Amino acid sequence: MKLTTAKSRGMALISQGYYILAEYHMVQEQLKNIYAIPSFTSGLRWFGVVFVHSGIYAGSVFRFSILLPENFPDDTALPTVVFTMPVLHPHICPQTKVLDLTPGFKKWLKDQHHIWHLLRYIQAIFADPEDILIEGPHLDGVLNMEALNMLTDNRIEYLRLAQEQAISSRRHMYDRPETDDPHYIVMEPYREDRHRKFMDELKSASWWEATCMGGSMPAEYLGQIDSPRQLDDEEVSQRVKHINE
Repeated sequence: MKLTTAKSRGMALISQGYYILAEYHMVQEQLKNIYAIPSFTSGLRWFGVVFVHSGIYAGSVFRFSILLPENFPDDTALPTVVFTMPVLHPHICPQTKVLDLTPGFKKWLKDQHHIWHLLRYIQAIFADPEDILIEGPHLDGVLNMEALNMLTDNRIEYLRLAQEQAISSRRHMYDRPETDDPHYIVMEPYREDRHRKFMDELKSASWWEATCMGGSMPAEYLGQIDSPRQLDDEEVSQRVKHINE
């Protein structure tokens, strides 16, 4: 019986691993200006960063983590999104830095929801925070009531603080990683002597052919993402431009 239980658990973990790799592949295909990757040590923890280019939060670079339930994707419990720095927003708790997902998701449905939906929701709250509030059915349940009141009653002050926050976020975008996980998204200031060769490789069709998932087994594909991502905003823009050409 113990052997059967252990084998079943092992098969479940393998199945979960395949599912998470598929989720990561969809994230790469569906979105731009927001990036997320599973941790090397656990597929249930993801590292992410979002670049905001327009609206109230224009110029902001926010890091965040996604924590998936242990039985993902079968668990209907919502993932947890935690930002690295405090973020002024009605749907982000100023103490815990946790994002409220309930305006976009009531519960997690395996057949309907994917990680890229979660990332698109993160983009939406920064693109138009007021629209998210209008769609939310329970305004009295927002996580940061002070931010809500400021947004509705003193928009000029809200804009000022949001831009101060954007400047602060850019100052910290090159901070040393808080973890030694090799999948943590690392950004470096662009340096011609270090990054020109890398930029040229990104423009090469052979580089994309060599690094695409194709028919690789999960273990082989994990090897392809087993290194830090050293991308700053300019490099990310170049990569996105190349993908869209």
